Amino acid sequence: MSSTPKKLSNKEIAWYVIAAIIGIVGIVFLVFGIIGANFPGKFEDNWVVSSENAWLTNWSHLGYRWWGVILITVAAFIAVVSLTYFAKEGDRDTERALRRQQRLAMASSSSVVDDPKDEEAKAEPAPEADA
Repeated sequence: MSSTPKKLSNKEIAWYVIAAIIGIVGIVFLVFGIIGANFPGKFEDNWVVSSENAWLTNWSHLGYRWWGVILITVAAFIAVVSLTYFAKEGDRDTERALRRQQRLAMASSSSVVDDPKDEEAKAEPAPEADA
């Protein structure tokens, strides 16, 4: 493992920020749903349920809590997919650098020229000693 941390690309940061924003909105919706369900006082004074009925349940028939859960799930899915994709991309870059180092090491070791006298000595058989 290298001692220097890998820099994040702009594309990777953008996907993480998108997932974080969607997750934060989901948490806010979930909290609003819990507050609306447990709001003390009269039903007419409950501003969370009033806002939920005013704009959210007219078109979706789901409340703040359900949309919070849906948005958190979507954010988690985006984060996991992007993390998996960019981890594989980082592994590919690491393997590519390792293969390049191996090719350079092989090229430098094969380019070393041996002395011609050493080659002749290697080619001649060693004299055998008689017993």
